[in-house]
Amino acid sequence: MSQLSVPTARRLARGAAALAICAAFLTACGASDSADTQASTKSGSSSGGQALTATEADFSITLDKDKLTAGTYDIDVVNKGHATHDLVVAKDGKNIGQSDTVGPGKSTTLTVTLESGDYVFYCSIGNHRAMGMETTVSVS
Repeated sequence: MSQLSVPTARRLARGAAALAICAAFLTACGASDSADTQASTKSGSSSGGQALTATEADFSITLDKDKLTAGTYDIDVVNKGHATHDLVVAKDGKNIGQSDTVGPGKSTTLTVTLESGDYVFYCSIGNHRAMGMETTVSVS
């Protein structure tokens, strides 16, 4: 049985390290089709609140309404992207609700009560928020 030369062993080690980095990146980006692993606030149930749809794509969030009034909302989180996403609703830097994770082509429902003020809706998976998956929402 022959041994590898030192240069060949180093190349193999570098290649293995590069593969590990790629695997970590893909995991962080939510490239998996598995869905619905995170806890949420009343996810999947309807409270009879106002309906709102948040459509997530790679890498944006759009709402079907421009003006929101204070009250309870059943937010239908629809993933039209190719990666797994979620939706977090935050006010003053504190999360007040989070959906289940949603695989590509899937949807879930998040129920939250919004008071008057400014909110941020964003995806908390990997670096999705930094890539543009957030939107500011004003509630009157």
